[in-house]
Amino acid sequence: MKYLLILLMAVFVIGCDQGSDMSSEITKTVAITKKVTEVRETWGKVFEYGIYNAQRKGRVLGSLSTNTGKVVTRSVLELSETTNRIPMVKDTYFAYRYRILDLPKEEAKKPVVELRKVLIHPVMTLSDGSKSTGWDRTSKGRTSAGQVVAFDGYVFNEDYELVEGDWTFQIWFGGQKLVEQKFTTYQPEKLDAEVKADAPAAAVSTAENKI
Repeated sequence: MKYLLILLMAVFVIGCDQGSDMSSEITKTVAITKKVTEVRETWGKVFEYGIYNAQRKGRVLGSLSTNTGKVVTRSVLELSETTNRIPMVKDTYFAYRYRILDLPKEEAKKPVVELRKVLIHPVMTLSDGSKSTGWDRTSKGRTSAGQVVAFDGYVFNEDYELVEGDWTFQIWFGGQKLVEQKFTTYQPEKLDAEVKADAPAAAVSTAENKI
């Protein structure tokens, strides 16, 4: 009877040890799974935008990937005003700076990554009579410390580019839209007229308050 009791206790102890090992394995599996799920997705953000002054205007080159067939390179720009309202005046630069973070490890090791740039703007009639509403092209983004910090925008070089409405810029990576910045262009004389029209009403209102 004693022998049987000892044997049962031994079996129970062995069974407990096995259960402990299984619990340890489950804990390890959960920890590994949690670590995998914590891998961050690539994301982006705009950290500066508005109207820029050209310290150096850069060169205008031919390009088949843009709406006008031109591209301005090597410009040196300085932020003049943070705004998303852009007057329709020639030589006006409106742009934004953006950052793309948490690139996949294999992409972060590369000197450049492939980005997709999209621009959607009001209908403009080009010099050849054709219509344009924007472009969709590939571009290279330089990487540094596992991220991309870059600049994108537009400058009014031609009269036909002065179209009123919404301009939407997008940056895509790996089939995912990471960045979007919107601007609205307007005719400055229209805004001036609206301000002048509002001025008398404001003066009358002030005078009435004094009475």
